[in-house]
Parts: sequence; structure tokens; C-alpha cells
Amino acid sequence: GYDNKIRNKKRRIITFKGKTIKNLKKITLTGVFSAMIFVLTMFVKVTVPSGYVHFGDAMIYVCAVLLGSPWAMIAGALGEGLADVAGGFAMYAPATVIIKVIIAFLFSLCKNENKLLTVKSGIMTLPAALVTVGGYFAADMIIDKSYAFVDIPGNIIQGVGSAVIFIVIAAMLDKAKIIKKVDL
Repeated sequence: GYDNKIRNKKRRIITFKGKTIKNLKKITLTGVFSAMIFVLTMFVKVTVPSGYVHFGDAMIYVCAVLLGSPWAMIAGALGEGLADVAGGFAMYAPATVIIKVIIAFLFSLCKNENKLLTVKSGIMTLPAALVTVGGYFAADMIIDKSYAFVDIPGNIIQGVGSAVIFIVIAAMLDKAKIIKKVDL
């Protein structure tokens, strides 16, 4: 009697219109994406004179078109912010968090129910690259002006590399029908 009513109420809370389950999936995927972004930023990188170029941004793009906001904003800020701290670039962490949140927000505007790679998300790689170049230029003007202009080529390579990696990964995930499999 009474115990069954309590269990049923609890069960309804967990599965009420699937909302709580979907939020749990998004929270879990946010953690997974944070870790992937950290690894792709920290360990999959190419050293350039002003620091390094990495592929974590491409994973932020994928996360944003899959999960949307605020989940991708959290994953990008955590993954890349922690990579800056762990990699010895802690002075850039505040700027990185702001830049990656903006990029994730922009790509979240491209969220589509059927595909990750669309014309809109492909084009969004251009404003994302501009945010990266402009954001780190502004950060360099505050942190160390001597790097402001030196960093521009590396940040352009960062934007182009991230765009290419995103397009390849998103096309492969679309072919695997990841959106239907994840069921967000």
C-alpha cells in the first residue's frame, strides 16, 4: 500500500517525462566532454613559438552542437581552463575560460535535432576563430604585450586546425547517427 505509493512517487520523479534522466545524461556527457577537451588540449598539441596549438577547441564545437548551452560552456571552460593551469599557463586560464564560453555559446546556436555538421555549424568555425584570435590578443595585451602580435599566427592555425578537425569528427559522428543514439 503506502510503501508502493512512495516507490511510485520516487519512480515518477526519476522518469517524469524523461526530463531528469535527460539532465543526468547531459551532466554525465558534460563531464566526459570536459575530460576529452582537457586531454585534447593538454596532450594532443603542437608546440609553436608562443605556446602550443591543440585540438580541444574542436571538441568544444562538437559538444556545443550536441549538448547546447550551458553544458558545452561548462565543459569548455573546465577542460581548457584546467589544461592551462596544468600546462603551466595559469595566467591565461581566466582569459581561456571566457573565450571558450563564448565559443561554446556561438556553437550552441547551431544545435540541430538531426545533424552535428550543418552549413551553419561549418560557417560558425569562422567567428570561433576570430574570437580565439581576438580574445588571446586582448589577453596578451594585458598579460604580456610582447606576445600580442607573435601569438596571432599560432591562434590562426589553432582556429583553422580546430575547424578541420570539427568538420571531420562531426561528419563521422553524423554518419554514425550519434544524435539518435545519445537521445538527448
